[in-house]
Amino acid sequence: MTEVLHFTGFIREVSYRTYLTQELKEINFDNFDVNKANTFGLIKSPNTEMAYSQWVSPKRTRSYPFARMYNTYNCSKVITIIPVIKDEGSDGDRDRIQYSTISWMNLLNIYIVLAYYETANKSTKRGQGNKQKLTNQQFNSEFVKSQIDEIFAYRQSALHWNKNLFEERFVEIFEKALDCYDSISRTTGVSIHSRQGMDNYLQKILEEFEEFKNISLKGSQSASKREALTSHKLEYLVDGLKATFSIENYLGGIYYLTPDEIFHENDTYIIQESKNTYKESLPKLPDIQDGLFKLILFSNLDSLNLNGQAVSFISKLKLTGKNVIGSIIFPDASSSELQSFLAANSRIFKGNQKEIIIKLALEAEHNPKLKIEVASN
Repeated sequence: MTEVLHFTGFIREVSYRTYLTQELKEINFDNFDVNKANTFGLIKSPNTEMAYSQWVSPKRTRSYPFARMYNTYNCSKVITIIPVIKDEGSDGDRDRIQYSTISWMNLLNIYIVLAYYETANKSTKRGQGNKQKLTNQQFNSEFVKSQIDEIFAYRQSALHWNKNLFEERFVEIFEKALDCYDSISRTTGVSIHSRQGMDNYLQKILEEFEEFKNISLKGSQSASKREALTSHKLEYLVDGLKATFSIENYLGGIYYLTPDEIFHENDTYIIQESKNTYKESLPKLPDIQDGLFKLILFSNLDSLNLNGQAVSFISKLKLTGKNVIGSIIFPDASSSELQSFLAANSRIFKGNQKEIIIKLALEAEHNPKLKIEVASN
């Protein structure tokens, strides 16, 4: 069994500039329907605007929500629409919102809009006719829109909004989502996962939120209580990766994050996201955006401790692809080294891949504690 490292860290503030963003398609608030709109874009009202992204599943490894969020990150006010639960039928997956997702959004100052699926159809895809699977799931769009309308008028931080949303409305929304799945099951004849497990999960989330609230006031609890929260098993908070991070900010809140990989090299811990492709010379843009978004918080850590001892660290995105000649690490490489690397790979990198690499150099240059490596697999 792999040993899990438990890091604690501190973030004073989050500052990050993105360079690989795609254009945001604008939509008027009056015409916004979450089921028909792009998966990310810009919602305009007469007086203001805000960037949005949406998740199709609450599990962040399922459909690249972070790539969509990366595209919205440069905007001054950012929301993300997350279903509290997605049940694909008893022969499919069932995912629910993770406590660590709330932590990411709070630290990044992103307002959460909680959504639930209201309708769905029985899957008739080839080979699934006799399987208990749902498809074409649709959100209750008016419920999503009502929260967006509230956020347009909201003048406090995303942390404050998210805290109130989970304290005051989460249980009601979660139970509404479960009721809708009961109704979908009756209408479609598709059996779904047992509700009992969800009721237990809801209780766990609420207990964890209580503990989070108790401990989020700096100095109000003893160090041992804080340490207990840091080291207890977080089976429903994280996705079981090789290291857990308990990150504290200046408000005293503790947030749980999990990176893809941790390496120890020359007395430095490398917090790494790796993206690889065997078909192309460079991973696809959403892959790269997903990796960069995950590293925003890690590249903003002021300090990192392991077993109470301060450790040196960097965050790194490693991109590997087919037939790449040599390798390059930003921001270490000079502009002439970049030109030499691109020249050596002039027949390898096609279309916009060269442009992506130039923008990656800018991203690493303007965001301290971030390194980006491009190499062959």
